[in-house]
Amino acid sequence: MARGAVVGGVERINALSDGVFAIALTLLALPLATADIDEDRVAQDLLGLAPQFVVFALSFAVVGRYWRVHHRVFARITRVDGTLVWLSLLFLFWVALLPFPTAVLGEHGDTAAAVVLYATTIILAGLSSTALWWYAAVGRARLRRGAESLTHEDTDPEEIRRGLARGLAVLAGFVPSLPLAFVDPGVAELSWLLVIPMGPLVDRWSRRPGRRGRRYFWP
Repeated sequence: MARGAVVGGVERINALSDGVFAIALTLLALPLATADIDEDRVAQDLLGLAPQFVVFALSFAVVGRYWRVHHRVFARITRVDGTLVWLSLLFLFWVALLPFPTAVLGEHGDTAAAVVLYATTIILAGLSSTALWWYAAVGRARLRRGAESLTHEDTDPEEIRRGLARGLAVLAGFVPSLPLAFVDPGVAELSWLLVIPMGPLVDRWSRRPGRRGRRYFWP
């Protein structure tokens, strides 16, 4: 067993994470559930909720992706230590917070402040998720003399690179929207579509043979 690691903590973190994700997914729909719909203007009011529904769908997809990535990461982690626990809590903090910027964006999506708040929350969640995986698979062994990684012994370095690349893809899709929000909030929101092509591109970049020599970041 790795020095300083705790056996059995993985199940507890997974249980807490599932609860946080479930609550966050439920709260995302709250603005829609509590919307004021006039019985004389049902069709018009429903059409008026379109922006909020689009933001709800986007946030649902984002949270669902993070849930999938989180489970994929912890399927490779066999034990935890104090640092990993705090990194997990930091990541869950941003997941739990996401319903708030989602509601703000749904109501004020034409403002720079709402776009920046939403994008920043997504970026910080992505950074936390990537830091968690890097620490468990690579960082612990590098930062602590004599310490071992917290992942399965048969974890493929290629799998580690792909996991880190996926986290960077999300950042690459949302970071450009921060300066764009002050120019045109609508264009900034459209820039989030960059996440779709950035995923395969960053994944291919991580597989390049030259990456294997970059020991400062990649395993």
